[in-house]
Amino acid sequence: MKSLSFIIKLFFCFFLFVSIGKIYAADIITIKANEGRFYFAGLYPSYILYLQGGIPEDTASAWVDKTYWAVIEVDSSSRVHAGESVIVKLKKTSTASPQPEWCVTEGGAEFAGKGPACLNTDNPKKMNQLRFKVTVQYKETAENLPAELQDKNWVQYEVGYDENGVSLNELPGRLAPPDHTFGPVTLHIVK
Repeated sequence: MKSLSFIIKLFFCFFLFVSIGKIYAADIITIKANEGRFYFAGLYPSYILYLQGGIPEDTASAWVDKTYWAVIEVDSSSRVHAGESVIVKLKKTSTASPQPEWCVTEGGAEFAGKGPACLNTDNPKKMNQLRFKVTVQYKETAENLPAELQDKNWVQYEVGYDENGVSLNELPGRLAPPDHTFGPVTLHIVK
């Protein structure tokens, strides 16, 4: 009888260990693209993140069922913003605004980004462009990320003010064309 009790206690401890491990272990979805771009979406810190090129066409869309933490990591080979990372929260999908969304934008293959809207088209994947609506976070929020995503070269949308009281911004994509695109880029989504 004692051995049965011991086995039950051992099984319970194992089950508890596995359960706690699942609570603290985060799944990370990784999406890689050849280029990325931020598009200002009205009020700070709301942006639209465009990823374009090299994205597998079977990448799911319209799945963001709640707010998720994410990290945008610009590759060290990027011509601009090399090695920089930004913390964001993904906005929740809705009927009117699926998150993410395969998108064809004005400017087409040139990735001109002349507007934030996805054009109505029969082939929304033809540009190989995926759009996410995001809220940019301060670098101090890195403590909310899994350990493997915390040690990055963080930049953020507000780093003080110039002599005219205008907010200073370090975000990738805030430069004049053609320097508004960055990449290769990796998006890590903590799910």
